[in-house]
Amino acid sequence: MDVVKTLRYKFVRYCVNKAYVDLNLGGVPAEVVNVLDDVVNQIRDLERHIVSFESAVRVFRADLPEKLKILKERDPALARAFIKNLVKYCLELEEVADSKLKDYLEELLSSFKD
Repeated sequence: MDVVKTLRYKFVRYCVNKAYVDLNLGGVPAEVVNVLDDVVNQIRDLERHIVSFESAVRVFRADLPEKLKILKERDPALARAFIKNLVKYCLELEEVADSKLKDYLEELLSSFKD
């Protein structure tokens, strides 16, 4: 399996799903949880766009921040927690840690700090 196929597979099944499961949603209003669920499903759909290194860069630098913008507007703290988890788990992947994608994810994380 090549690096891009592996990344595509692991991005959703490891990074996105684990980042979602690790969130503490206690006390979060149901309408915000619904927004989170919608955003996470849209991010999962980005998997199909990861077909090359260049497309992975586009997903990390353009598509992902665009999807997260909605959540950030509704609940900035929840958006930060999710993206922090997402970046943490993606950086554990050698397909990310050993590539320029690492820089793009760290850039994304920085954009979610106050």
